Formats: sequence, C-alpha cells, structure tokens
Amino acid sequence: MAQTPTPWLSILLPVYRVEAYLLACADSILQQADAGVELVFVDDASPDASAALLTQLQQTHPRQVRVLTQSHNQGVSAARNRLLDDARGDYLWFIDPDDLVEPGVIPKLKALIKAETPDLIMCDFRAFEDESGRVRKPRLAHVSTFEGEAGSTGHLCHDRDALIQGLFKAGQLHPWSKIIRRAIWPAELRFPLGRIFEDLAVLPRVALQVNSYHHVPEVWVGYRQRPGSALANLSAARIDDWMQALLGYGAAMKASGTPFHAQTEFEVAHFSARTLLRACKRRRALGNTDAKGDAAGDLKRFAQEWRLSSPLTAGQLLQAYLRRGMVLRALQFWLCLRRAS
Repeated sequence: MAQTPTPWLSILLPVYRVEAYLLACADSILQQADAGVELVFVDDASPDASAALLTQLQQTHPRQVRVLTQSHNQGVSAARNRLLDDARGDYLWFIDPDDLVEPGVIPKLKALIKAETPDLIMCDFRAFEDESGRVRKPRLAHVSTFEGEAGSTGHLCHDRDALIQGLFKAGQLHPWSKIIRRAIWPAELRFPLGRIFEDLAVLPRVALQVNSYHHVPEVWVGYRQRPGSALANLSAARIDDWMQALLGYGAAMKASGTPFHAQTEFEVAHFSARTLLRACKRRRALGNTDAKGDAAGDLKRFAQEWRLSSPLTAGQLLQAYLRRGMVLRALQFWLCLRRAS
C-alpha cells in the first residue's frame, strides 16, 4: 500500500461550544485547501451539536478532515497540545473555529512556503462583530500583528532580534496569526494546562527558535468578536495566569544566545510593564471580595513576576522611559511598584 504523503500544512482547530460557527469556519478553509492540507479537529467534549457537525465534515471530506475526541472537557490548552501531538503537516496553523480564513489565502501561503521555506509566517487580521458581521471601527478592518522597522516586513528576514522587537511592539501574540514550521517547535514546549493567556505563554518562546520569518501585511484571518472574552471577565486567578504567562522570558532571551538590541529589550519590558499595570488595576478593583482574598499579597507577587519576566530591571526600564520622554508612563510604573511593595 502506498504511504500517505505528508501534508504540507496542518490546520489545527480545538472545538468547544462552537456549533453556530463551525461549518462557516471549515468551509472558509476547505473551499481553498488542496489535497496537501489536513484539518485536524479535537472535540473537547463539547456539550452542543459540534460533534455531529464534525462527523458530517469528516464524512464529506474523509481525506482532509480528521477528528479527535477528548473523553471529558480539558480546556483549550489540553486540546491544542493534543493537536500538536497528532499533526502530520510540515507547517502548523492554529485556527479558532469561530473565526474565518479569508479567500485565496491558502494558495498564497503555499506559494510563499515553496519559494522561501521560512520558519514562521505572520499575517494580519480583521475583527468583525459576531451578530452583524460588520467591522465596527475602521482601525479593526486591518490589524497588523507585526511592527517591524523598515525592511523587516513583506519579505523573508533572518533577524531574530527584529522579530522579537516587532512582535512585542505590535502585541498581537495569538497563534491564529502565525504559521509555524513544525521542525522548529521545541519538543518540550506545550500550552500550560488549566490556565488562560496560554498563547502568551507559548508564542514568544516559539519565536526564540525562529531563524527566518516573513510577515505578510495582508488580512488573512477574520477574527470574530464575541462577548465573554478572557480580558472582560478577569477573576483573581485569571489575573494571576496573565502575569505568569511570560514568567522567565527575560532569562529565556539571554539563554537563546541572540544579541538583542536595547530597543528590543525595551519593547519586551514595556509590554510586560503594561501587563503589570493593567493586572494591578484589575486586581485592586476586585479588592478582597474575590475568592482568593489577599489583594495586597497578589500585587506584591505580580511585581515579582514582572521582574522574572522582563529582560530589564525596574531601574533600567524607568531610565528608558525617561530617555524616550515617556514621563507619565515612568510615573505610573514607579507608583505601581511602590504600591506593590
């Protein structure tokens, strides 16, 4: 029997409570996918009709669609880890099954990979409202996921320093805007179980393995804005997940052996500091009414977690803010650390 050729692309979709969107997402992919693209779904014990829809998709597209099942709901991290383990493609693309892949994207992706074989391809997205399907604000019609210097976007690049800088400057660290060559994914790296902000815990670490990348400044994904986002419903435990997502990243940057420029270290530290400011604000608003209770202790721990995430010390970041004329941000950051001490 002839061996099944390795797919050039695995599109990985964790499924839970998405019956209203699943077929539209799958159709947006299957209408343009060639025989070398596999769609791998994992049904995370979804209580709605998603399982029946997945069976329908598998029966209609038996050569391209594979369906995995979880015996009980384990969360998106476990679902993505299962997908990672079962993917067969040379490239991996995580897509959320309530979103859409824009028409004509997959042939463009294939041509780019054939010409350049980059470790990482980044694309932009549009954000549309769930009910109306409309883009509510003009700036959401095209959201860039990479803010690189001149010459670092729109073509193949080999500058890891520029990659990390542009990723953190843009702050769009989700997996569905990244197509990753499977060979560079670290064998030990998995999405953290039982935590939210799992994207933030994984994608920056994958980026430290990238030797070549290509940012395509085009909208390739339609992101569906739905109520109930992680940021809109933050408990003390969820805020803790937020702060822990980048834990140890400053040390990981140093261990990578990459000679990062001062601006890159600033962008990572600044991103982490913005997260700290927002996390502390949200945690103070909860007070001691949350189940965890100890707001003051949490703020102190958040400050320590920032120090373990940032490539710069607090003093170095304050000096960097002042050199850039960011006096208000320097004051906000200083006050945040003081309140947390």
